[in-house]
Amino acid sequence: MDYQAHLSQRARGLLGSLGRQTSVPIAGLINLGSGTPDFLPPPAVFEAMQQALAAGKIQYTAWTGIPELRAAIAEKLRTENNIVYDPATEIVVTAGAQEALMATLMMLLDPGDEAITPSPHYDEYTRDASILGATLVPVATTPESQFTINVADLAAAITPRTRALIVVTPNNPTGTVLPERTLRDIAALAQERNLIVISDEIYEYYTFDGHRHISMASLPGMRERTITLNSFSKSFAMTGLRLGYIAAPAPLIDALLPFHHAMMICASVVAQYGGLAVLSQPRDWFQAQLAEYDRRRHLWMDTLKAIPLPYSEPQGAYYIFIDIRPTGLSSAAFVARAREEARLVFQPGTIGGGAGEGFIRGALTKGSPEFEEGLARFRTFVTGLLHERR
Repeated sequence: MDYQAHLSQRARGLLGSLGRQTSVPIAGLINLGSGTPDFLPPPAVFEAMQQALAAGKIQYTAWTGIPELRAAIAEKLRTENNIVYDPATEIVVTAGAQEALMATLMMLLDPGDEAITPSPHYDEYTRDASILGATLVPVATTPESQFTINVADLAAAITPRTRALIVVTPNNPTGTVLPERTLRDIAALAQERNLIVISDEIYEYYTFDGHRHISMASLPGMRERTITLNSFSKSFAMTGLRLGYIAAPAPLIDALLPFHHAMMICASVVAQYGGLAVLSQPRDWFQAQLAEYDRRRHLWMDTLKAIPLPYSEPQGAYYIFIDIRPTGLSSAAFVARAREEARLVFQPGTIGGGAGEGFIRGALTKGSPEFEEGLARFRTFVTGLLHERR
């Protein structure tokens, strides 16, 4: 049967864009590029979810989420991000940041519209825009600037079709944390051109060496034109529980609710009680996790210096963007050979826009002793590639 004949043009255009995913581990492979944190959330999360199940809390919640969780999110945003939102009308709990992003883009973009974001970027932004018949316009950044966007380049990319700017800091895959001066320049551009800013802040807690995350909506004049996306997946290692949120002015929340309802009705009620539990306790438990990720960050950098191989020093998130151009291989070729010859898994730097060609995404999310074993394999593999070039 010719199944493709039955597919929509939209589905045909996306066919194969994700590859075939599997949960079955492959013996001998070490994933040094994974975006899944390897620690567990605090025990209070599991206790709260078990209590919710025991109490029979398995029915739909309000579309926007349980009131207690929305209140806890509003308090978190007030105390940590310096933004005040009404939990009753300006926050919606979602099934992760992925659903939050799709609902937001469905609300903002019509076919033919454009959204702009720095490249390299997370590839789902491109896929979501394509599903909607819109276009994600990537604006290239460079290793010389630590992949920090030049706001003049953003301005040059704006057309009459532009509806939004997407800002991600700390960034996946580059690990860049945008400085306050750059964020203020983006804010000024958004106000000058009357654009909405989608601020993806899922890696906000992962910052190193004095770099600081600043929420776009906290800047002067930006609360009314910023949609903040966040998630419990990265911050609290709750990836499979699928819990995130959107914070935005009430008229925008009202406009996106039909799309959220169509996809999810509401986020998992059990996960919501887990989210409430983790937001209701001090975050000091995370410091040990961040310290361990910092240790792995330094091990990565020490390994790359010893080879030697250039890299973009991670300022935030839990990735390291590695320059593999000295090997003479493309990003895709390097990833393929690393898998076959060294049994290592990476993401090519090209997954989000062409600016990442010649780079791969490494990560800090593999625990010991596999992490150290993976670095040893990487060093041997790359040393061999460089020897081939001589």
